[in-house]
Amino acid sequence: MWQQALDSQSASNLSGLAHFLVRVLDEMRANGIHGTEALNTHPIVRLVVAPMAHLAFGSFDCGTGDSWLQAYQLAEAETERPDEMGRALKGGE
Repeated sequence: MWQQALDSQSASNLSGLAHFLVRVLDEMRANGIHGTEALNTHPIVRLVVAPMAHLAFGSFDCGTGDSWLQAYQLAEAETERPDEMGRALKGGE
């Protein structure tokens, strides 16, 4: 999922991103990540939603400051890890 989230940054198909987001959320729930806040703020979700906002509104900046950059950097680091997305973010990540 981490690599697909990185790959989604160059997507041009809003429908494809929407379908991918559903798969992401299902996998997160299957891996024990629950609750609206945890799902909404997970870096993978942020990475998928950013190009959706760009395609729908023409803007990549969702007014979140460094949140997108932090999510992108974490996804890059996680693609080098053998286990997938079970790790929750620590404060400041």
